[in-house]
Amino acid sequence: MSQMQPLKKPPGFKDPTIPIQMPPRKVNLPPSFNPQKKKNRSCCCRCFCCCFLIILILLLLVVSACGLFYLWFDPKLPVFHLRSLEFTKFNVSGSQDGQRLNAQSALGVELKNPNVELKIVYGDTRVDLKGENDVNMGAGEVVGFVLENRKVKVVKFVMKSNELLYGDSIGKLIMNGFKNKNLRVSADVSTAIGVGYKGWKSWKIRVKVSCGSLRLKQIENGATPKCGITLFNWFDLN
Repeated sequence: MSQMQPLKKPPGFKDPTIPIQMPPRKVNLPPSFNPQKKKNRSCCCRCFCCCFLIILILLLLVVSACGLFYLWFDPKLPVFHLRSLEFTKFNVSGSQDGQRLNAQSALGVELKNPNVELKIVYGDTRVDLKGENDVNMGAGEVVGFVLENRKVKVVKFVMKSNELLYGDSIGKLIMNGFKNKNLRVSADVSTAIGVGYKGWKSWKIRVKVSCGSLRLKQIENGATPKCGITLFNWFDLN
C-alpha cells in the first residue's frame, strides 16, 4: 500500500499550537519626561536655596551690626555754619564778549562734630559761591581731613571768579548790591563724609550742604546761619 503524502499547508497558514510572538512595543514618553533634566533641575534648586540662605544670613548680620553700632555710638551728622566772607577784589569790567565779574574772596565755613566718641572723616571738599541771578562768584577746594570728636574747625576756601555776565543790567545790579552791601550770596558745599573710631574708618557717602542766602551786610554783622544737609534725598534742618 502506498504511503499517503502529507497535505501541503496553504499559504498564510499559522499553526495554532505555536504561540504568537509579538514584537516589543515602543513607548513614546512625553518630551518633558527626562530623568537627567529633573536631576539637573533639582541640583539647581538646591544651589539657589543655599545661595539665598547665605545672602539672607549675611544681610541679617549686617543689619544687626548696624543696629548695635547705632545703639552704642549714637552717630550724629556734622553741623555746618557759614562763618565769614571777605572780598579782596570785586570788579565788573567790559570785554569783547561782554561784561565780566572779576572777584577774589575768602569764605569761612565752620564745621562741628557733635559726636562723643566718633570722629568724622571728610573727603575732598568743594564750595561754590553764588550771587543773585545765579551768578558764579567763585569756587574753592580743600583736600580731605579728619575732625575729631567734639571738635570745631573753620575751613577757609580761597576763591576766584572770571564770570561772563549776560546783560548790562546784571552787572549794574551786582555792583550796586556789592557797594551798598545788599548783595545776596549763597554757598553750596559738596563733600563726602564717613566716621571713624580709633584706627577704624567707615566708607564715605556724598553729601551736599546749602548755606544762605544772606546779604553781605548780614554776614558782616556776624550772622552765622546753620546750613542744611542733603543726605540720601533727605533734607535736614536740625
